[in-house]
Amino acid sequence: MPRQYITPDTIEEAVQTIIPYLEDTSSTAHKAIYFDGWKGLAASAVLRAIAKDPPPSLLNKFDKIVHVDCSRWKSRRALQRTIAQELKLPQRVMDMFDRQDEEDDFQGADEGSRAEIQDVGAEIYQVVQQEKQLLVFHNGSGNTIDLNDFGIPLSVWGSRVLWTFRGRLRLSPGVSKKVDDSHLFLHRDWSPYLGWNYLLQIEAAEIAGYKDKLGEVSEECCLYLLSLNSQGGNIMDYDWATHASNYWVCDGIIQGGHGDEAWEAAAALHEQICIEDYSSNTVPYFGDELKTPSKRWILSKENSVVHPESTSFFLAAVASESDPPLRSLPDDMFHKSDKLCVLKLCRCTFSFSSPPFRRCRSLRFLGLDGCQDLRPEEDEKQNIWIF
Repeated sequence: MPRQYITPDTIEEAVQTIIPYLEDTSSTAHKAIYFDGWKGLAASAVLRAIAKDPPPSLLNKFDKIVHVDCSRWKSRRALQRTIAQELKLPQRVMDMFDRQDEEDDFQGADEGSRAEIQDVGAEIYQVVQQEKQLLVFHNGSGNTIDLNDFGIPLSVWGSRVLWTFRGRLRLSPGVSKKVDDSHLFLHRDWSPYLGWNYLLQIEAAEIAGYKDKLGEVSEECCLYLLSLNSQGGNIMDYDWATHASNYWVCDGIIQGGHGDEAWEAAAALHEQICIEDYSSNTVPYFGDELKTPSKRWILSKENSVVHPESTSFFLAAVASESDPPLRSLPDDMFHKSDKLCVLKLCRCTFSFSSPPFRRCRSLRFLGLDGCQDLRPEEDEKQNIWIF
């Protein structure tokens, strides 16, 4: 694919840098432009800035700017419905979606498998061929999308698409490799002016914007995930898809007022993040460059005394080519851990009746993976989760 390294240091500069590519109407200009952000971060914010507050020069080039945010992917049909809504197609066209959905519901078709509707595509084509359109597209699927299938042929004079796979903390390096050669690939690796923490702040603010009551905690929750993954996502199964929201609440990052407010906020944030990217423990290379609270969130390979400031502590199994050996936990390992809230232990031995973490009064989450009781009459390995 044609790659172009650009050097903006702010969201505003990124917008100003990308605009000339969109306004280029020469015969050699690319009709499809992909923006990867700063190693995946803040790309969604740049696209949103262009779509929501386009400069006058861009408005003069296009009859309509269509903003389609499908970063939380549902199906190809859901994408086509969003396009139709943004184009303000008549109700008779929108009714086609309802009729087809009712038929698919009756047949038990899975929502993710529902394809675009050909007749709707024809209606979309009738609109876009009459006007110069700029489509700003957040693609939450795992593949590039041929917009011709949806009634938007980029061969039509004046049509352009600016899009990204990124958004919602989707940082897997593999997804951008799916951008084919017909797209101009714009990217930026590092900004000394912004720094990784500020870029993460922008990304987190985008995520918080999808749901009420998330606010600033989304940034710290994202930092928690990336910090621990960077310390050893390849040797520790954090099981983010299951336990991310539990970690956030139990660590005290998300705090509730009344009833289940904290758990509801954590569940809402969990839904907005592309958490599946971390099920394979993908580690963004900049994770260890993020500034995080010192000694607070720790992954350790050693069974030494836990730091007094640690609130989350994950002890990895001993490295081994085959089955990792069990190791004993010293009784004083947690004697200073008054602030410890989240604890996961892998392949350890200790007394279950009098565990070394028995005095951790703040402990709210305990995970045991392949641990064994020291008592000989109960030498069966335990592989359980205790809350």
